[in-house]
Amino acid sequence: MQLKNIDYLTFGAHKLDHLAALSLDGDFDSVIKLLQGQVTSDCSKLSSGLGQPSALCDEKGYILCNFDLLLNMKSIVVIINREQQDIFIDEMSKFAPFFKVSVLPVSAQLTGWIRKPKEKILPNEHIIFRTDHASASLMLDLEISEEGEAREDEWSINRKLLGDHLIEKKDRGKYRPHELMQDLSRVSFTKGCFRGQEIIARMEYLGKQKKQTELIVHNSLQEVVQFEVIGSTIRHNKKYFSSCLGKKNLFTF
Repeated sequence: MQLKNIDYLTFGAHKLDHLAALSLDGDFDSVIKLLQGQVTSDCSKLSSGLGQPSALCDEKGYILCNFDLLLNMKSIVVIINREQQDIFIDEMSKFAPFFKVSVLPVSAQLTGWIRKPKEKILPNEHIIFRTDHASASLMLDLEISEEGEAREDEWSINRKLLGDHLIEKKDRGKYRPHELMQDLSRVSFTKGCFRGQEIIARMEYLGKQKKQTELIVHNSLQEVVQFEVIGSTIRHNKKYFSSCLGKKNLFTF
């Protein structure tokens, strides 16, 4: 059993059939205002070629769903796991009418790229996550192609290896951003109020985090029984990959 190892990264393109695209239709400034009051990231900083990992929380700061935001030709697109898209639509539809904004599914082919540092990206590629070792990016194509093999598991493992631990539908409302290390990548503490912001900010400035989430690579499911597994454990190339939540002193091997 070992903590995350970047040697397991799979570079190149990954066809992502498990992800859905949602368009926020309406006046651009109204869309930004709607998002700023709801999601955890600072949508005003979205730019072409630079996407944004984000989350939607409830009033108590618990994560309801994770997603990525893209600025695509003066329109904001939400990239989200298909099993969670109804959560996002239902939650945003409570407030969208006040801003004259509609949340609509978009038919699109999504490709994820894992690239080495300083590797050039394509013109319609959006960097989502970047570390010293690699970057993760998304490419949105409105023309659906049947070519290529879906690589959902490899993409999910890559995101975990880069420190991005995403919830699944079964995890809805169970964890706050700090427990999953999402405060480091998916939360803005400077943009102002959003749903759950008061409690999340209190944890940032006053709380002492007793638990953390790490990716553990292991040979048997029995090796991680002392942890709470976030999302799903993925089996790939005779190894198991689990995002594990536990007390900090458990991550000492």
